Amino acid sequence: MNKMRKTAFAVVILTAAFLVGNVQSVYAQRSEGEMTWRGTVDDTIQVIIRNRNVRIRHIKGRAYYDDRFDFDGRVPRRNANARVDKKDGRGRVFIFQKPNRRNNYTTIVQVADPKGGADKYRFKLKWY
Repeated sequence: MNKMRKTAFAVVILTAAFLVGNVQSVYAQRSEGEMTWRGTVDDTIQVIIRNRNVRIRHIKGRAYYDDRFDFDGRVPRRNANARVDKKDGRGRVFIFQKPNRRNNYTTIVQVADPKGGADKYRFKLKWY
């Protein structure tokens, strides 16, 4: 009888662990989000993302106002990692700041185009 209780207890614990693991996986999938950004860059800009608001900070070069962006999924309101994948553009695109509580969950992507003249850029940002 004692052996059956231990076995039943083990089954309950394993089932609970399995269910909790699946709930966390679903939560992680739901909280992932993506954003696609496109625009013209001459020298250096920062793309600042908080919630579903996007603004451009011009660091150096001529300012262009042709940027567009699309969100797919949720923007994190938690500490998160971010990854950027440059699709178009000749310069460098990188994560300047990851979202966390201290920066009010703001992500900053920097685009650096040091060659002369402007170029069209497109990147996909993903939070995980």
